Amino acid sequence: MTSDKYESSDFTAVRPDAPPAIPAGSGRLPVPGSLQPLRAKLDYEALRQQRMKEVDEETRLINAPFGSMPEFDPAPLPDPGVLAPGLKAWTLNVPGPAGALPMRIYMPEDRREGPIGLYFHAHSGGWATNDGLEACDTENSAYAIAWGCAVAHVDFRVSWKAKFPAAVEDCYAAYKFILDHADDLGIDRTRIGVGGGCTGANLATVVSLMARDEGIQAPAVQWLWSAVFDTRNCARSYDEYANYGLTRELAETVTRLYLRSTEDMFDWRASPILAPSLAGLPPAIIWAGEWEILRDEARAYAARLSEASVDVTYIEGPKQPHGGIYANNPKTGKPTRYSQETLPKVNALMRRFIGPDDPLV
Repeated sequence: MTSDKYESSDFTAVRPDAPPAIPAGSGRLPVPGSLQPLRAKLDYEALRQQRMKEVDEETRLINAPFGSMPEFDPAPLPDPGVLAPGLKAWTLNVPGPAGALPMRIYMPEDRREGPIGLYFHAHSGGWATNDGLEACDTENSAYAIAWGCAVAHVDFRVSWKAKFPAAVEDCYAAYKFILDHADDLGIDRTRIGVGGGCTGANLATVVSLMARDEGIQAPAVQWLWSAVFDTRNCARSYDEYANYGLTRELAETVTRLYLRSTEDMFDWRASPILAPSLAGLPPAIIWAGEWEILRDEARAYAARLSEASVDVTYIEGPKQPHGGIYANNPKTGKPTRYSQETLPKVNALMRRFIGPDDPLV
């Protein structure tokens, strides 16, 4: 693993408080509701405010809670629905468990002859975003160009149409379709990667687990950035980074919209960190921001993969928020310094797994 950092250096270990005293001779526990609720030993909001005073402007801006209004007019972002030159794209229907699923394929026009690798992208958006496949043309173009591969993107059922496990089942059906029709699509079935960000990473992780359990061709690699590995939303980072970037309130809202019941939180298809075993999974590249609520579960999942002898590269962005690997500076509209420095390293890793055999092609 590229990082052994699994403990925060900000705080020292403390002993738990002593249990409440039980009145002598009573032999009974305190009456329910008579004790004060447990509270954090630290004022995390005060800590956040102090941190924001100590970092540079770019770091402060990208760590602002989603939806907060900056004190300036932000720079316009690139149009998300633009297909990059040199690519062609088309949409086809694939059979899904509840009917046909639209899936968009992106292919380099000047690719070499013969089958090429493919990245199966499960989009983010809290399992709920459904803006149409063309709305992701810019994002998917970037993957195809950076990694020298084709890209497939399925329009899975979103949570306000069908709750868990509908999205998981749709993504798995699309992945199997790609395997079954790899020759027709011009795809090398041994060089198919899966991945996504946030909830998309959650779906890609589960697809990998399901492929392993059913004994079909496993993905060549998993690219999991700012991933949801645990829908119980109970890690300490949920308290410490509750108001950075992706807020705890927003995360809990989309989780409630996605799941049918509290029992679903303990289903490994919703919380893959609870899978009984992670042995036999494909290599994984995991990115998390140091300052995001999902950080602790990313550390824990990476550790479990390593313990199961899975090839895992864990990258943690110092002082980075949710999605910081792809963050833009709100003032300039350009990628942040951290993204410019780190993303090329991720791209090189992905090309090794699903790009051309010849890195110059």
